[in-house]
Amino acid sequence: MPAEKQLIQQLQVARDEYGFWTHPAWPDDGDECVLPFSWFGDHGLEYCVLEMENDGPEELNAEWFDTGGDYDCTAWQPSKPTGEGWFIFSIHDTEDGPVCVWVRHKVQP
Repeated sequence: MPAEKQLIQQLQVARDEYGFWTHPAWPDDGDECVLPFSWFGDHGLEYCVLEMENDGPEELNAEWFDTGGDYDCTAWQPSKPTGEGWFIFSIHDTEDGPVCVWVRHKVQP
């Protein structure tokens, strides 16, 4: 019988000096920048990926992208997706700039 997957719980977000934070349940495959899309579904989670480039303050985006990334996105407060139950699962850098991965538990029909 397969082991039952543990329900992912919301945790207090404690961003580091660069504005990044990742939930300890994030699957560690050695590459945090690769989003584990199938993993979310396997763990009963919906996800929403929000890019700082489309959500962050204009001045912060100008600083980040004009300088090739100054590696400090602490001024970005990611917008919460529409609907109930969303919580931050990760704020991290990618090749295309910082992203915030929001998750929530899938509602059973």
